[in-house]
Amino acid sequence: MKKIRWGILSAANIAYDQLLPALRRSDRAEAAAIASKSEGRAERFNIPTIYKEYEQLLDDPAIEAVYIPLPNALHAEWAIKAAKKGKHILLEKPAALSAAEMEDIQNAVQENNVIFLEAFMYQFHKQHQRVRELLESGYIGEYQHVKAHFSWMLEDPNDIRLKPELGGGAMRDVGCYGIHAMSQVIGLKPTKVTMAGKIHPEYNVDTLSTCIFTDEKGRTAEVTASVELPFINRYEVIGPKGTILVESSFRPDVSPDGFGKVIVKDHNNQTVLYEAYEDDQYLNQIEHLHDCIINGQQPHYSVKDSLQVMHYIEKGYQSLYNSSVTQDLTYERSTVQVER
Repeated sequence: MKKIRWGILSAANIAYDQLLPALRRSDRAEAAAIASKSEGRAERFNIPTIYKEYEQLLDDPAIEAVYIPLPNALHAEWAIKAAKKGKHILLEKPAALSAAEMEDIQNAVQENNVIFLEAFMYQFHKQHQRVRELLESGYIGEYQHVKAHFSWMLEDPNDIRLKPELGGGAMRDVGCYGIHAMSQVIGLKPTKVTMAGKIHPEYNVDTLSTCIFTDEKGRTAEVTASVELPFINRYEVIGPKGTILVESSFRPDVSPDGFGKVIVKDHNNQTVLYEAYEDDQYLNQIEHLHDCIINGQQPHYSVKDSLQVMHYIEKGYQSLYNSSVTQDLTYERSTVQVER
């Protein structure tokens, strides 16, 4: 079996804790190189080749695919460079800071005929396919409202998520999951967004924020994100006949029992279905990308879908930094930088 040779740009914790183990659980992957300015941090990966510069790894002809877990503000730059070097790309979310950056990534990916996937790994957990089946069955009727919440307690004041120049902020860090679930798993395509929340007076990023979306049918969605609340990750779909609650929806792997839960309640709020699913979302993500590379096909979550999600996030921030004025989501290439 042919193994795809992977390179990793930076020695970020998420690469060490999640991506590298997933690569090693795959029969079709080889972690072949890592690039990091911190040799000590890179050595713990126990990868054969260590480069001090990212360009050196991208120039390595043996590397076929790269994982990019750099700070958000560097995503577009290095994804474009990787595409121009002919590397397939797994890019941490959010893929960019603006729709314009995302368009530049899309152009580079298409011009250089490489496979691109934004690393919303949670979508590869089978609990979400179950949600789609339940929605298609009409079990709760046509849904009218979606609620998503992802929060955790960030205690390091020097964390990059608190640095506006690096693309920090709660909605970018964890709120993007809820926006992705709303639009890509559930399928609500909003036409307007209003975002409100707390902009930290010292860090000048949102540490608690909520987006309210509406679509052309008048359906609504509420996406809340925080880096100063307890660890909660769930989404809920509400229809006239009942609700579908997805507990541990984004990080089931770190739930107390390692399972994601799908809970259905009827219109009287009585539980009529409770299912728990165990899966390997990080490995599934890697294997899906391998299938795409080997078979020359596009991921089911495409670069165009990433552009859509990025547009929603960007417009949300434009609302937040403009006194929460509602933003129209008609897409045009953005030329306005969001104030921070």
